[in-house]
Amino acid sequence: MMRLHNGMLVGLVVLFLVGLASVAAAQSYTIKVGIGHPPGQSFVVASEKFKEMVEKRSNGRLKVEIFHSSQLGGEREMQEMVALGTLEMSVSGIVVIYEPLFTLLEAPFLYRDRDHIKKVMESSVVADLSQTLLNKGIRMVGFYENGFRHITNSKRAINAPADLKGLKIRTPENLAQIETFKALGAVPTPMAYSELYNALSQGVVDGQENPLQNIWTGKMYEVQKHLAITGHIYNSAYILASNKFWTGLPADLRKVAEDGIKEASYWQLDYLADLDKKLLEDCKGKGMLVTTPDREAFRKATAPAYDAFYAKFGDKGKKIIEAIRGM
Repeated sequence: MMRLHNGMLVGLVVLFLVGLASVAAAQSYTIKVGIGHPPGQSFVVASEKFKEMVEKRSNGRLKVEIFHSSQLGGEREMQEMVALGTLEMSVSGIVVIYEPLFTLLEAPFLYRDRDHIKKVMESSVVADLSQTLLNKGIRMVGFYENGFRHITNSKRAINAPADLKGLKIRTPENLAQIETFKALGAVPTPMAYSELYNALSQGVVDGQENPLQNIWTGKMYEVQKHLAITGHIYNSAYILASNKFWTGLPADLRKVAEDGIKEASYWQLDYLADLDKKLLEDCKGKGMLVTTPDREAFRKATAPAYDAFYAKFGDKGKKIIEAIRGM
């Protein structure tokens, strides 16, 4: 009788543990992704591909909800929500708020081409910088290309650095852009992207600088006459996850999400490389007057920005810049 009771007890325990494992295996997780840009912008399109891949590969155990157009708040607010753990993921270009050294990745005329950029983004330099975000509750899980930034304004054509003198140019809250436009003689005016269109239409600022995809999807051709193809800064947007949420995912689902992010981001890089040519023609078709200033003149004019970076970050900043240039 005792052996029977023991056997039944063992059997019940085994059934209980199997049941727990089955519940864990069946549990689903929702990833809410906050994005500041509208539908059709490549961050949104790539995130939709991410959604499609992970939901299929996880057999529905991972669900992805995309909140575009700053539905959850501006870029800064969403980044803070990720840090607090109240939002699972966001796409952000302002991680410099938490780790100022990220600004060095956006120094003017730093990269040779997209192959150089890929090497940098997959390097130990970026990996080391991203580690510092963990202290804020944020895990950097990937990156999208924001792109090469160009200048628009409502006042005059930009053919040379001197043409920017005195223009109020909106920039992100980022030292790289701020110092670059100071060096060019403009008046940098930091503000959230979500506020930009209204600021341009009301004349709060004269112009702004962004990659062509943001100029197009933000409909800046409606409030800006002049477009200068300067490519003065290349920048990435970082895919951020709540570290608490990310580490709380079962290992198999975390692997599905990691693979999905990598595939979606690589797709987005190739997509944008082809898209820029089309968008330039589209902007012309909307009446924008396009100039192509001499890049070397802009490179020389923006060189003082590096002095500001080195003054702020010292030898550590110099070493990061030298490492990037040497890749």
